[in-house]
Amino acid sequence: MFSPFARRVAVSFLAVATIGASGLSQSWPVASAGTPAASVRAATPELIERAVRGGDITEGRGALFLAWAFTAPARVPAAYVSDTPWSGTLPLLRLMQRLPTLGRSPAVRAARAALRAPTFPCPGTSGSLPNVKSTKHFYIQYKASALQALSIASYAGALETAWKTEIGRFRWAKPPKDPVASPPGGRYAVRIENLGAGLYGYVAGTRVAGDNPATAWNDKDAIASCMVLNRNYGPFPGAPIDALRATAAHEFNHSIQFGYGALTGFGKVRSVMVEGLATAMEDEVFDSSDDSYNYLWPEFTTPMGKYKESPYPYWVVFRAMSERYGTGERNGSEAIFQVFWEQISKGKSTNLAALAKGFKTKGTTLAAAYHNAAIRLRFLSDCSQTKPKFCLEEGPAYRFAAGGNHDHASLAGTPSTLSRSIPNDLALNWIGVPTAAGLELTVTHDGGKGILRVSVACLTGSEVTVRQVGTATRSDDAVRSVDTSACDEASAVISNVKQTSPTPTSITRTDYSVSVA
Repeated sequence: MFSPFARRVAVSFLAVATIGASGLSQSWPVASAGTPAASVRAATPELIERAVRGGDITEGRGALFLAWAFTAPARVPAAYVSDTPWSGTLPLLRLMQRLPTLGRSPAVRAARAALRAPTFPCPGTSGSLPNVKSTKHFYIQYKASALQALSIASYAGALETAWKTEIGRFRWAKPPKDPVASPPGGRYAVRIENLGAGLYGYVAGTRVAGDNPATAWNDKDAIASCMVLNRNYGPFPGAPIDALRATAAHEFNHSIQFGYGALTGFGKVRSVMVEGLATAMEDEVFDSSDDSYNYLWPEFTTPMGKYKESPYPYWVVFRAMSERYGTGERNGSEAIFQVFWEQISKGKSTNLAALAKGFKTKGTTLAAAYHNAAIRLRFLSDCSQTKPKFCLEEGPAYRFAAGGNHDHASLAGTPSTLSRSIPNDLALNWIGVPTAAGLELTVTHDGGKGILRVSVACLTGSEVTVRQVGTATRSDDAVRSVDTSACDEASAVISNVKQTSPTPTSITRTDYSVSVA
């Protein structure tokens, strides 16, 4: 758990030596709409991290360059500057985690100095800003002449909408006040800074607040925080106002996560949960901003429980799992995610187990929600054209922005067989099935701990119909006679819903064979 703040350690922010308990890992490439993620250049933090791993620069030098990415982007060497957009909350948290372990080389001392924050402590900022905009809930510091593309009213409006939605409508616990340096009226501190052309914004912990008075339980390790937003959203994909709104909703959700003690205390929350759920919240608050379309698609064959790729694209899986319970409304999709963070705040469960508790409140299981999401994501069907259970509200728009999803392999004809493996802990395969009458589809569990759910999804025009085939466990087969003769396309949707641990330490796999006759 997070230790109480004992003394200032070279910088005037959170005593970061204790943040190591979070166990967060992060990768930052973000795909532009319609571009495969693998072809997108890594964002600035990943370029720096690769150079450290490759021995091109020392860890201390890497820490300094990353500190500059937050505080003085023009000083970052050109080799490590990327135009790929990124969010800074987890990269900064990791930097703060590493700094106390890196000694006292000149580069490390310079990195620590760069992150000092004398004005309403916010790591990564320095100096005073001449203008202040106070709203009901926010104390916004900025320089009026430096704002580009958007007015201060736009910033204030986006932030207040995020608060009114996430705290007011959804009734998440509001972030605690900084016990030492809180702005007038206990407002939440926000600074608008020059973050360069790639960094949307970030939230940083300032100090331990202990028990968050906004929760009905003793959090013990709630963290007060502050937010920094970019002064220019012109260079980002889409309209500047949409980039700002999405950032406000996303980063404010991180403020709430800090306030639950969830990023630094119990649970070792996976970055895919931290960033994937915050990205999903963008749509809950600003449904029309659609900045999250720039984060399609995730790697579906990688398990949720051990997801190491860039976490932002995974938002669409969480969306596909939850949207049938209602979007943008209290006790809808958001309630599932709220239960997730409350479980961690209470020290009850984490990661897959905490997410399962959220879906349990909706009368379903994590396994069922994941498998149904796998069906929805295959064809991205319009909800006005098919059964609500197997559609996505914005599925056609996802396809337009980033292209559709495709089968991972196909059965060429009848009879035919193929063998594959699929990770445990929530991963999926889509296998193309011939379109013919009277198919006998068999999925055979060939080894491993997996529990394989199998359905055949049929696309006819814009309508999706689904036939559940069964479940294969250990040595069992899932067998079903299906008629796909009327389908334009048909896919066997195979999801491995076996959960080996709430927080798996390694990727384990299950072998299977699929055949048609």
